[in-house]
Amino acid sequence: MHSTTPEEEKLMTDIFDDIFDEADALGGVDTGQGKQLSDLVRALRSVEQQIEDTENHLKILKQQKHRLSVENIPAVMDEMGVERIDVDGVTVSRKMMVHASIPVDRKDDAFSWLREQGLDDIIKNDIVVSFGKGEDNMAGDVVGMLQDRGFDPQTKTHIHPSTLKAFVKERIESGKPIDLDMFGAFVANAAEIKRKAK
Repeated sequence: MHSTTPEEEKLMTDIFDDIFDEADALGGVDTGQGKQLSDLVRALRSVEQQIEDTENHLKILKQQKHRLSVENIPAVMDEMGVERIDVDGVTVSRKMMVHASIPVDRKDDAFSWLREQGLDDIIKNDIVVSFGKGEDNMAGDVVGMLQDRGFDPQTKTHIHPSTLKAFVKERIESGKPIDLDMFGAFVANAAEIKRKAK
């Protein structure tokens, strides 16, 4: 059996003293405050859980709304052959819903087609340049001048999402040709509910 040396005994005594000192310090904490802190932590956890549950519930409600407005109600209205109907003090009418987002791999094709058709006024060209201290006045210079001075302007060619959506909708409504796949577009009939004016 191993016998402890005086150094080991002193080390063990110091460790036990530290443990008892910590226990005494914790014993001096106001138990009322400790309970208050615990209650606050539990309240925070409860609120966080409620937020998560509410967000999940909202997501489910939005899915139900989409299904009712885009699938169920338009399908029944199609079967009935109506474009508009009054129900419980509200007017339900069918409305064209357009979504469009040009796929990255079709961007060049879409922009080329727009330019060929003379419709490139919806294409926006952004030029981004970083200026250093004291160069504020140069921000208004043209791209050529910036390049002459050694700057490397970064350009971004794009179509604003709402502009693209409006463009696709106008083409469809006017019966003009458009490649929906190229513009990442799809069209659906959706039910729109409006309250009657009193």
